[in-house]
Amino acid sequence: MPKLIEIVGPPGSGKTFISSKLQKTKKNGKQIYFHSSDSKNFYKFKNLNLITKFLIKTKVIIIIINFYLIFYKRLFFKKIYKREFFYRTILLIYRHIHSIEMLKKILSDDEFLIMEPGIIMYFLQDYFYANETVSKNEIKKFNKYFLKSDFIIYSNCNSKLQLKRLKLRVRGLPQRMKDLSVNEINKSIKKANYETKKYFQNTAISNFKLIKIDTTKSIREIKKKIFKILN
Repeated sequence: MPKLIEIVGPPGSGKTFISSKLQKTKKNGKQIYFHSSDSKNFYKFKNLNLITKFLIKTKVIIIIINFYLIFYKRLFFKKIYKREFFYRTILLIYRHIHSIEMLKKILSDDEFLIMEPGIIMYFLQDYFYANETVSKNEIKKFNKYFLKSDFIIYSNCNSKLQLKRLKLRVRGLPQRMKDLSVNEINKSIKKANYETKKYFQNTAISNFKLIKIDTTKSIREIKKKIFKILN
């Protein structure tokens, strides 16, 4: 199985940027980093047989059901956005975890699977748009049952730069932010920073290596810091 890297951070902190730059980095002319959300990597799935594909789909469904059984309270949070995103989120979680599980079966142990977004982000993101805050007990349960990463890259920068990046993104603001006022967007960015920081403050770093990245730095400095730990 490949080494698992999950990239975690608030919206606009540079997660996708880091993922794409890592994926383009080769070792001895060979690609060794694979982004779980990049459809260019999905051609590898054709090598899996039907039984394996069926078992992976079943596993993903079980993961999602268990997740919402354990963290069912979040279903009743009052969010600051207007539209209902529950079913859309479920579909996105399924697609992303399915892609991750498929690539885990295909990639070798000398390769890296970049999970972005990964399940940590799906665990935290409901709190970005609600008054409730993630509890230490929830973090403990989540890490016990769902945290499987070998490495976690924690990307962050100041909230002004995050907002600027979100406005400049080709795909625009995150779906949950699109109908929000400027004040609500700023509030959700600050809340995302708070919840992400709280998660790491209450997570024991024992089974994975944490790489903290300030994305105001140059990509050369960022990659140097990441590769120093990965290698």
